[in-house]
Amino acid sequence: MQIEKEGAELDISQLSAESWRLEPKAVDSLLSKIRAWRRTLKEVAGVTPLYGIKTGLNEAFLIDSTKRAELIAAEPGCSEIIRPYLRGQDVGRWQSEWAETWIIFARRGIDIDAYPALKAHLTGFREQLEPKPDDWTGSNWPGRKGGSYRWFEIQDPIDYWRELEKPKIVYQEIQYHPSYALDTRGYLGNNKTFFITTQDLYLLAVLNSPLMWWHNWRYLPHMKDEALSPAGFLMEDLPIAEPTASIREAAETAVRRLIEITSRQQQTQRTLLDWLRVEYAIEKPSNKLLAATDLDSDTWVAEVKRIRGKKLPLTAAGVQGLRAEYTRTIDPARALAAETLTLERTLSDLVNQAYALTPAEIALMWQTAPPRMPIHCP
Repeated sequence: MQIEKEGAELDISQLSAESWRLEPKAVDSLLSKIRAWRRTLKEVAGVTPLYGIKTGLNEAFLIDSTKRAELIAAEPGCSEIIRPYLRGQDVGRWQSEWAETWIIFARRGIDIDAYPALKAHLTGFREQLEPKPDDWTGSNWPGRKGGSYRWFEIQDPIDYWRELEKPKIVYQEIQYHPSYALDTRGYLGNNKTFFITTQDLYLLAVLNSPLMWWHNWRYLPHMKDEALSPAGFLMEDLPIAEPTASIREAAETAVRRLIEITSRQQQTQRTLLDWLRVEYAIEKPSNKLLAATDLDSDTWVAEVKRIRGKKLPLTAAGVQGLRAEYTRTIDPARALAAETLTLERTLSDLVNQAYALTPAEIALMWQTAPPRMPIHCP
C-alpha cells in the first residue's frame, strides 16, 4: 500500500555502479539538466573554496572589542595582527553580521617578542596552548594536539591567509539555509566557515537561489537535523550556468540592493533591541521581537507587554512610546522586507532563466522543494 501511494517508477540507469539516484524520473531528469554542460564553480570562480582558521584554543586567540582596545592601548603595534573575525553563526544571507569578535592572528613564524602585550595575554593560557610532544606517553595531555607549531602560534598553518583579505563569498560549513554572503572587509573566519575569493555577484545569486538549494539538497551530504555539509571538494564541482549579459546585469543590480537592504535591516534590529533594553528593560528579546517586521503594531505592543510581565506593567505613556517607535522604525523596515521578497523572487526567476528551466520544470522544482527553501513558492 505504501509503494502504491508513495512509490515512484525509476529508470534502471539511475541504479548504476555509482551512487544510486532514488528520485522520480522527472526529478532525476531535472537534476541532469541542471548539471549538464555547465562550468563548475571552480572554473567560474577560478579558485577552490578555502577553509577557515582552526586556532586549537579559541579562548586564547579570540577576543572582544574591549580586550582589543586594552591591548592596543598598552601596545599600538598589536593592531597589526588583531584582525576582525567571523564565526559560522555570524554568516548571513547576502551580508554577514559581525559580532565584534577579533582574532589574535599569531600565524606560523611570528616574532611574538615584538608584541609583549600579546605575549603576556597568551602566556595566561600557556599550559593549554602547548603542543603535545611526540614522546608524550600519558593519556591526558592538557594542551593542544601535536605539531610543528610553537605554543603561541595558531595551531594549523594558514599559508593562504592573504587570500582571505580579498573580497570573497563566505558560507557556513553546516548549512540549515542557503546563506552565502559577500565580504569586502577582509574578515578572517573560523573553521566553521568557507571562503571563495571572488566578488562575482551573479555567482552569489546562484548560490543563494532556490534552484541551487533544490540541487544541493540532492547533492550534498546530510547531517543531523537535515543540515547540509558543503565540503569544499564537493562545492567546487557545483554546476554554474553561464548567464546572458542582460541576466548578469539584472542579477548584479538586485544583489547589490539586497546587500544594502540586509545591512540596513541588521543595523535597524541592533538599534531597536538596544532601545528596548534601555527604555523597556528587555534584556532577552523573544523570537517574535527578533522578527519585528513580521508583527503588526498591536502584536508588537502585546509582545513587549508579555515579556515585561505583571511585575513591570506598561503605562499609557509606555504604550504610546512603543507605537511611536513602531511607526518610526518598524514600518520602514517592513517596507524594506517587502522589497527584499520582490528582489529574491526576481533573482530566482533570473537564475531559472540562466539554467533554461521551462515553466513545467519550475513547477516541478517547487512541488518537490526541500525544507527551508529561501523564498515562498510563487
